[in-house]
Amino acid sequence: MNKKLIIVLGICLLPTVSTLVSAQNLYMNDLKLKADLDWLNTQGVAQISTSTWPLTANEIKRALNTANAQTPAQRQIIQSVQTRLNQDRDSLVKGSAALHIQTGRDQLPQKFADDQLAGQQVSVGVSLSEAEWEFNLQANLKNDKLIDASSDVSFEGSYLAGTAANQWLIAGKIPTWWGPGHDGSLIRGDASLPVAGFTMQRDQQTAPTSPYLSWTGPWQYQIFAGQLEDYEAIPDAKLFGARLTASPWEWLELGASRTFMWGGEGRPQSFSSFTDALLGTKDNEATNSVEAADDPANQLGGFDARLDLVPLVSVPASIYAQYIGEDEAGGLPAKNMYLAGVDYASAAYGKPYQLYAEYTDTRSSGTVRGISYDHFVYKDGYYQQGYPLGYALGGDAESVAVGGHVWLDNRNFINAKIQHARVNQADEAINQAFSTTDKLTAIDVTWEHQYNPRTLISSRLWTVDSDTQSTDIGAGVGIEFHTY
Repeated sequence: MNKKLIIVLGICLLPTVSTLVSAQNLYMNDLKLKADLDWLNTQGVAQISTSTWPLTANEIKRALNTANAQTPAQRQIIQSVQTRLNQDRDSLVKGSAALHIQTGRDQLPQKFADDQLAGQQVSVGVSLSEAEWEFNLQANLKNDKLIDASSDVSFEGSYLAGTAANQWLIAGKIPTWWGPGHDGSLIRGDASLPVAGFTMQRDQQTAPTSPYLSWTGPWQYQIFAGQLEDYEAIPDAKLFGARLTASPWEWLELGASRTFMWGGEGRPQSFSSFTDALLGTKDNEATNSVEAADDPANQLGGFDARLDLVPLVSVPASIYAQYIGEDEAGGLPAKNMYLAGVDYASAAYGKPYQLYAEYTDTRSSGTVRGISYDHFVYKDGYYQQGYPLGYALGGDAESVAVGGHVWLDNRNFINAKIQHARVNQADEAINQAFSTTDKLTAIDVTWEHQYNPRTLISSRLWTVDSDTQSTDIGAGVGIEFHTY
């Protein structure tokens, strides 16, 4: 047996503490929690934004306090969310151990909260939550890694956070998600390892009390500043970003997002250079290597929207879209990438389910040009360790995905999708997630079983048909133990 795997299995048996599943105040990217809340939104039972992660416990509680459940299925999903919140206790150290093992998955497209990217992985740690602050130290030991990091031990999921005046400030390595999509975000997804840095956002997304601003409805912002790891083209390159969402009506959420890569070894790092990057001036003006020195940053920006149909036409469905530009023209994004989808939430034989269809195009306004997630100065592109900071397939890709979730009962949850994609059509080596032009068809099924309140068992099966590689059939299993 592989020596590293023996070490992994041995550590898994040791008494450990962690918060892999839940935290008292902050909830990191979680597929089932997002599915629960999306189902309630689409049904018109609750109103809560799921387009900006992390989410806070107080915002989830605020949405549940105003929820109007009328059917058994609606009450079941509310109970699922409430059970998750009730797992936590004030001033309590929480503990757990987790082990995940899977076969190779080089060609399998990632999805939301798909963070098990090693053949064998153990995660252990310690956390403590108080009303106004939170601490989580998480260590991950990985063998047969998909992302080639410099060490087998990493600390993704670790953070220190504090709150005051309805604001959270978080320092650490946490995943991010900006957008309404089920499978991807064009600007900040979680396909790469988390970027180490600082995040700031609101706790509860209440509407402004001012009569001049109350029309915006519940709103949220998130700002981020961090430093990329293993960015060989320009070591110590920084990543900054900001997102703003608002719901002026209960049936509509609007979002605006912007990110930029700036600084690093050999690049201007003065206050005026940062101001130029922040304001978007001088961006992409260079035409030769001399002028490139004046280009302040690698910038992306754009808008998204989600429309819930229940308040309008009494149909439990939603329509959503996002577009992000690699460039700017006339004050608006240009050379755009697009994402659009529709979902439907209902119940059959007493079992809640949700279906969705999602189309994504990360070409430049529909043309393969080698521009998307690329830059002439930051030559490793909009990637960290070769994996996209935006959409999981990377630049110059097209994808159609159809998927859904089924809640068999309070303990069993199934997620499944089929996805057809053309990846890396510009054949750029900077995209290490899909390093060559290819056409893929993937079927991906995950089952989660809550064996008891402290034990979660998960399993996954997938198959990927590729034009360039042999058909891949894979499987994975995981088990997590928790103490509260």
